[in-house]
Amino acid sequence: MNSRERFEAALDHETPDFVPISFIGGIFEKQFVPGLDIPKYASSGYNMAKAHIAFFETVRPDIICCLSDVGLLAQGYGIRMKVSKEPDIHMALGNFPIKAPEDWEKLEVLDPRIDGRMRVYLDACEICTDRYHDTVPVMVSIPSPITFATRICPMEEVLIQMITDPEALKKGLEALGGTVTSFINECVRSGAHSVWYLSTRASKEILTDQQYKEFGAHYDENVFRGTPDTVHIAHICGIEPYFDLVNAWRRSYRVKGISWWSQGSNPNLKDAKDNWPQLCLMSGMDHTHTLPNGSPEEIDKEVSQACREAMGGSGFILAPGCEPSPKTPIESMRAAVKSARKHGKY
Repeated sequence: MNSRERFEAALDHETPDFVPISFIGGIFEKQFVPGLDIPKYASSGYNMAKAHIAFFETVRPDIICCLSDVGLLAQGYGIRMKVSKEPDIHMALGNFPIKAPEDWEKLEVLDPRIDGRMRVYLDACEICTDRYHDTVPVMVSIPSPITFATRICPMEEVLIQMITDPEALKKGLEALGGTVTSFINECVRSGAHSVWYLSTRASKEILTDQQYKEFGAHYDENVFRGTPDTVHIAHICGIEPYFDLVNAWRRSYRVKGISWWSQGSNPNLKDAKDNWPQLCLMSGMDHTHTLPNGSPEEIDKEVSQACREAMGGSGFILAPGCEPSPKTPIESMRAAVKSARKHGKY
């Protein structure tokens, strides 16, 4: 099987030859292109694709993931990015454009090919798919409307406005959802195979179940209905992710899997496999300790355990819980791929 066939088999709970492996690529890939810094990586589809291809050819995972920074879409609404003096630190959000509740009502749906830096993903997708055609899946990382909202307005303000100004916030979420939907469809037209859908606020310690249904899930479902040709994998950063909600999306939309930090949240990988066997699980590697700091033996042990717990019946993609640290050694990622091929053979 090639990488795309392996990835699709896992998503559909069919039997691949090996467990597919992804590192959820991001700015750490710039190290594979000499002289490439973060602003150059984040502002050019050509540079991003060059880094993706160099990383893929060096490490040989199964998925190319277009991942930049939290301002890729937000810049279209006027936010300015702050560049760190440290070479390996993400660009940070600058002055937030939403200053008052009424500002939500002024938002419009953006054009992905013109506004902000969304064109970067489109160009990167086109270059990567031209290089690998149908043999390697290209995934794009795109925020949900409520996640997007917390990138143009401080999250604590968004949480307050859920109570004090819900109707204004909802009008903003409608516009943000339109932008997300348009962007996903343009990415698919540019060659993207699937979306790593950043439903990062869908976790109990951030929002109650009712809050997420009202301010999150409603707008997520609008996005899913508006992107019928797209496969989504929901990514949740929190420590108590709403697995039941993602499983309900699986039944109604093309949300085939969930990505989360299985070593640091509830449920762990084994419990998720036991309780949500219909979902494709994308996790199993610890990006906070084992990948950046572990020995090859420790990485092999972690990969072996993940495969034992989750590869049965397919529906498993070995991956870290989030984007790895830029300081993750290349040798560690190669060791993980080697272990995945050893322990993840069907």
